[in-house]
Amino acid sequence: MGTRLGGAAPKPLTPILGHPMIHYSLRVFEAIPEVSSIVVAIAETVGPLLDRALLPYPRRSYKGWVPGGPTRPESALAALRALEEEKPEVVLIHDAARPLLAEEDVRALLAALRGHDGAFLGAPAVDTLWQVEGQRAEGAMDRSRLVRAYTPQAFPFATVLEAYNRGLATGFHGTDDASFVRHCGGDVVWVRGYSWNIKVTYPEDVALVESILEGKGCA
Repeated sequence: MGTRLGGAAPKPLTPILGHPMIHYSLRVFEAIPEVSSIVVAIAETVGPLLDRALLPYPRRSYKGWVPGGPTRPESALAALRALEEEKPEVVLIHDAARPLLAEEDVRALLAALRGHDGAFLGAPAVDTLWQVEGQRAEGAMDRSRLVRAYTPQAFPFATVLEAYNRGLATGFHGTDDASFVRHCGGDVVWVRGYSWNIKVTYPEDVALVESILEGKGCA
């Protein structure tokens, strides 16, 4: 549940043009035949609310939710463990707070994964990035070697499951899934994704997402 976004609803259920935010990501994955199972990791208190929110929408691949952990990595691991019996060849891990996902980005991501231990969607950094200490600016970073990482991120299932198990067991603090795979020595690549695949974090982001959806005719 995002504290920066605020509002009465948990972040995945935040209304976007009359639909829960998570609906927009789910419908993209549901439209891809290769996606056979979808599991959502969410706070246990929010799970029943998610069930009710998704009742009006037909689902092919959505299998349900599992209780998430106190951190994003622990939630990702909970969802991965829910898929252990099925043992999929490949897994996609996505933030529900990114409702502007495009199907063509998912397909490009899966194509980029072939022959690698991981792949993520991203976009080149276009703003100048500064390293700071509190309010003090320490120095500008070389943005030519920086990309903004998005989700989904794709991995062979066994690879990312092992990376999360090892990383969390040793106290590694990664901020995304690819960082856990790289921490364990995995070969990770990135593929250019649409820059509108933003993460809804602040209240003003909701209006931006709604404007983009209306402009694309995807409401």
